[in-house]
Amino acid sequence: MKPTLYLDFDSTIVNSERAFCEVYNQDYKNHEGFVPAHEEHAGDWVFRHACPLIHQHCADPVAEVRRIFGQEAFFNHLEFYEGAYETIQALKEEYEIVICTSASPENGSKKVLWIEQHMPFVDEIIILVNKSNNGVGKGRVHMLEPGAVFVDDHPANLRSTEAERKILFTYNDRITDYNRGWEGESVNSWMTLHGLLKR
Repeated sequence: MKPTLYLDFDSTIVNSERAFCEVYNQDYKNHEGFVPAHEEHAGDWVFRHACPLIHQHCADPVAEVRRIFGQEAFFNHLEFYEGAYETIQALKEEYEIVICTSASPENGSKKVLWIEQHMPFVDEIIILVNKSNNGVGKGRVHMLEPGAVFVDDHPANLRSTEAERKILFTYNDRITDYNRGWEGESVNSWMTLHGLLKR
């Protein structure tokens, strides 16, 4: 029986920050004080630094962030990180592939459809609808199978499970407000991850 490889989706498999910034730039380009948003400035999940007009003009910035994450345009802009698709497809020969991702009510079904369309070979998709608005915590998925591996970009998610092996993904060594302080295994590219996990 193959071990299970649990993979986070946003900011692990796909470049969600870039897609979010693209939608923000389209939606806010005519606002006074607009400066184009870039993914490298996205240090937190509510985009305080990269997309400041959300926090200056919206009575409920969290609701606006969720709205953008739920737009079709967001999913139209989603792209795999370099090497992600090829690596996941290759690792499918050695692991059961499970996508384990947090979602909001606005984007959960669209996320499943995107995964089904772009990665039909995955074995299972687990969507955790997180109504607390922080997108953190996957402890309800215990990951107790022998040899289970979990890859995520958020240390709190890694710590919340019982996976046998936990690996932090930091694309190009990008440091954010939330991924500091991890002392376990980490990788900065899918090519490196493939080398670690190939059996």
